Amino acid sequence: MMSRLRDMTKWVLYILVLAFVGLMVFEWGADFSTINQGGQSVIGEINGHEITYEQFSFAVRDARFREEQRTGQNPDQDGIRRIRNQVWDDYVRRILLQDEIEKLDIQVTDIDVTSYIRQVVTQQYISDPNFQTDGIFDESKLNEVLTHPDNKFNLLRMEAEASQDLPYAKLNELLNASIIVPEQELRDEFAKKNVKAKVAYLSVPVSAFAKDSVDVSDADLRNYYDEHKDDYKVDEKRKVNYVKFSLDPTAEDSAAVYAHAEDVKQRALNGEDFAAMADAESQDPTAATNHGDLGYFDKKTMVKEFTDAAFAAEIGEIVGPVKTNFGLHIIKVEDKKVEDGEEKVKASHVLLKFEASPTTTDIAQRKAEELAANAAEQGLSVAADNMGVPVLESKDFTENRSGQIPGAGRVESAMSWAFNNENGAVSEVYYTDTGYFIFEVANATPAGFRPFEEVKNICKARVESEKRKELAVAYADQVTQQVKSTSDFAEFQQIAESFKDVVTADTISGVTPNAYHAKFGRAPAVIARAFSIPLNETSGLLETDRGVYWIRVLERSDFDEEAYEEEKASIRSRLVAQRGRSVYNLWFNQLKENAEIIDNRYRFFRG
Repeated sequence: MMSRLRDMTKWVLYILVLAFVGLMVFEWGADFSTINQGGQSVIGEINGHEITYEQFSFAVRDARFREEQRTGQNPDQDGIRRIRNQVWDDYVRRILLQDEIEKLDIQVTDIDVTSYIRQVVTQQYISDPNFQTDGIFDESKLNEVLTHPDNKFNLLRMEAEASQDLPYAKLNELLNASIIVPEQELRDEFAKKNVKAKVAYLSVPVSAFAKDSVDVSDADLRNYYDEHKDDYKVDEKRKVNYVKFSLDPTAEDSAAVYAHAEDVKQRALNGEDFAAMADAESQDPTAATNHGDLGYFDKKTMVKEFTDAAFAAEIGEIVGPVKTNFGLHIIKVEDKKVEDGEEKVKASHVLLKFEASPTTTDIAQRKAEELAANAAEQGLSVAADNMGVPVLESKDFTENRSGQIPGAGRVESAMSWAFNNENGAVSEVYYTDTGYFIFEVANATPAGFRPFEEVKNICKARVESEKRKELAVAYADQVTQQVKSTSDFAEFQQIAESFKDVVTADTISGVTPNAYHAKFGRAPAVIARAFSIPLNETSGLLETDRGVYWIRVLERSDFDEEAYEEEKASIRSRLVAQRGRSVYNLWFNQLKENAEIIDNRYRFFRG
């Protein structure tokens, strides 16, 4: 029992009620006690707390190490960018939350720590037979282990972690203190899944008037635009000019890869250990763990070129180089068999990718740096023209976390740079896996609204739809009197026949108290009546975006009070958790919006 207790790591994350802590605790190893060191390059500032390049780089290295330990692979450029973003986000979150904890004077007492540890350990071992007596959790057994001298240092570690994490848990408790889920909301939530109705309806759909002409004036359109202007909000945008020096392999680079592949093949033919060669030479990321061994595979597993070569070779034969979209493969066929009537091959391979050589990369880098230096003085267009390289233009784009710049691809640092500069600004060199880039801000468009002329046709379609809905409502007047005298669904069908091609009738089973249904669309008025109107009574006219409806409820299940009482606690827990996440997100986003955050990462990272 004691050894199991000593093996607990990051036990605080196991408690569901404190799962919120896991969202906030900074996991990348940065030392916040050293924030505000002087004399170092500042990569960012959060409410006056400076983050130095040295601190940030250390945290990124630590996070990258953790990633490599977890996956067994070195992260690629996209992976490194993702890690940098995660580290930055965690800095922002941790610092903002620390400030709030200090502002609210949240304190952690020894009693809090002791209670927290006991709660966590109890939760961890409540079902462990070693901590039970006659099948029931025995607290005295837990106390015996917790107070055993061998666990002294383990408990000290737990106390330190609890002291660190509890302020965030208390902050979460403060945020959740105001969350109340009324009884009626619990009942409504239960009803959404458990109360159902069979509904007959008669409808005058808007679609029946699709071919009818409606008069829409410019004044109508302008009024609609003004009343719904928020529908046409646009974020700040940028358009950039850019030059790319590609890192596509040259013909000489490709020839060198072929020569390398032939050399690997010859060494294999000469008897060199194939697995050792795969470890040393293969660029397949799985080679680090499988040493090039692909195991048995059928004819549908690999790409066609690889499959054709492997299945055509004899056992023990070494073939290649085989070109696929992954690169060049040297393949060694280890074995063949037929399993469940299907032929399979066991093979190993060494993969060599077509990549730019160091010479090609160096040339591209030197040209990019030369152009960037000249463009800073002459402008991108003139400098590029003098060098004889084309200037490309992106489409307008908004700032996005993925860093996607139309045409250029994913260049996150350049994205940040573009939105921190105005028209005519020229960037330094940015590196990606595909090439070196120099950017120029061609157009900076502030946030605002799409102009009326640009959305005029959209407004027209919506106004026409509203006017056709008015036609449907007007047409419904002709039907209303007949509907009032109906007593069953058969009469709904008769009315639909008498107003053929305009009025429709149908039934829907399994209607639940959700706001959306396939036949009705988003129709809260219809759904509300379906669960309030007496059975077999015809409703009044109900309007929806799709048209107008009359309904009759043919069947409706009762609210099961016994089942509700059984599920009530779990429903409450789920709604509180959902609302807690929503409250936290709204609160934190507001906190972040009001914070003074300076992000200078684009000045330090080019990729």
